[in-house]
Amino acid sequence: MTCRFAGRDIVMPLSHDLPVILSASPHYSQNLARLTALSAAARPDLTMVDIGANIGDTAVLMRAAAAAAPILCVEGDELFLDLLRRNVRGLRDVEIEEAYVATADDADRAHTVVRQAGTAALVPPTSGLKPARPFRSLPAILSSHERFASPGLVKIDTDGADPRIIVANRELLARARPVVFFEFAPAWAARTGDENPYRAITALADAGYQGALVYANTGELLLVTKVTEPHVWKDLGRYTLAHGNGSYYDIAAFHADDADLFEQAGAAERTFFDGVAAASS
Repeated sequence: MTCRFAGRDIVMPLSHDLPVILSASPHYSQNLARLTALSAAARPDLTMVDIGANIGDTAVLMRAAAAAAPILCVEGDELFLDLLRRNVRGLRDVEIEEAYVATADDADRAHTVVRQAGTAALVPPTSGLKPARPFRSLPAILSSHERFASPGLVKIDTDGADPRIIVANRELLARARPVVFFEFAPAWAARTGDENPYRAITALADAGYQGALVYANTGELLLVTKVTEPHVWKDLGRYTLAHGNGSYYDIAAFHADDADLFEQAGAAERTFFDGVAAASS
């Protein structure tokens, strides 16, 4: 089936939840579009990496928001790869890496893929399921796509592996200092075998990240805060665990060197949602 998204018709499986989500949540993913546009304005040489590119909907969104910034889509699932290729066909400056991002050691290579409602998660091996392949480290992937060696925006959406990817790449993040947009979902992380997703926040702080915008999974701004406020993340995690496996937040993290961009983004997002609130009152 097809769905109109970011001004383009995209192809997806009948099981994909995107049309239902868009119908119920008009702000879904629009936060990333606004942040992409702000990042492109601040960095004329912006390049973007989409980890967990799925069917290419995020790439379509990013291209609409930043017409000139090259995009690298990283996706390992063979079902989504076919749709990803179809959906980015005709978009300029989009490259595809056919791999999962390796996060720790060879144990990750034994993970299997579980698909549900248009998403895929890597979980510990289950009898009878084919092991997921291939895995590559993010530095190795970027070395194969030279113009993305120092991306300005990295989006991660892997249904649970986001914290491990951040921890494994703290040195790369400290060097390149991209805006990092990722999912904070302790319950999903636990399903993949990660019992401490909060270490992603520590890794970001160690890499020099300071500012953070926190969104509901439907796209509404919840909080403008600091990466180095541990009680915030524990409180958010406690809430997600109390509200079931479908509960998560989106976080946009900004390096200390991007303090001005963080302030600009925070102010712009507050103004946008003040306008939404005023229009609905």
